[in-house]
Amino acid sequence: MDHVLFVTGNPGPALGVLQSLIQDGDTFSAVAIGGDKLDDMLKTCTSAGASGIYRLMDEGFMGSDTWALARIYAAFVGKYSPDAETFIFARHSSAMPMLAHLIRAQQFCYVTEIVRDAEGIVATQDYGDERRICRVPRGSVISLKDDLQIPFERKSARTPDVKILGREDIELAERSVGFCGSRVLAREVC
Repeated sequence: MDHVLFVTGNPGPALGVLQSLIQDGDTFSAVAIGGDKLDDMLKTCTSAGASGIYRLMDEGFMGSDTWALARIYAAFVGKYSPDAETFIFARHSSAMPMLAHLIRAQQFCYVTEIVRDAEGIVATQDYGDERRICRVPRGSVISLKDDLQIPFERKSARTPDVKILGREDIELAERSVGFCGSRVLAREVC
C-alpha cells in the first residue's frame, strides 16, 4: 500500500500515525506546498521512513486560494500517486474537503487514530462530543485532529534532496492556479 502525507503543519503526529499504520512493503510520500522553509519538515518525514518528499512550488501558485490549492494537490495526486491507499493531511486544512471533491473520494476529519485490520483501514473520528469509528475506503482523504501528540520513530539518517515540482510538472493550466484559479474575485486592489 502507498500513502501520501500532505504536510500542512508539524508532521510529527502524522508520522506517528503513519508508522502505526504501514506494514512491511508499504510506502509513503510527503508533500508540501510552499517555499524552501518547508524543506526541513519534509526531511523529517524522510527520517521517519518517507520514500519520497516533494515540495510543490511555482511562481504561478502565488495568490492561490483554498480552491486553487486543492487543484494543486489534486494534480499531484493524479500524476504522482493516483492509486494511493490514503491521502492524509497532518492537520485539518480547508483544502482537504475540496481535494476529496476533486478526486471523488470520501473524507474523514478530526481523526485521532488509524488502524489496519484484515479487511483494511479503520479510522476513529473525534468531534468532541461524539466519536465515530469508520471503515476507510481505498483512496480516502483524511485529516488528523490538530492536538494529537503521537511520537514517531526516526528510522533513517538519510536526507535526500527535496523534489521541487512546479505547475508544468504536475500538468496544471496556468489559469487554474494563483489569482486566476481563485474562486474569489477581486473588484479593486488598494
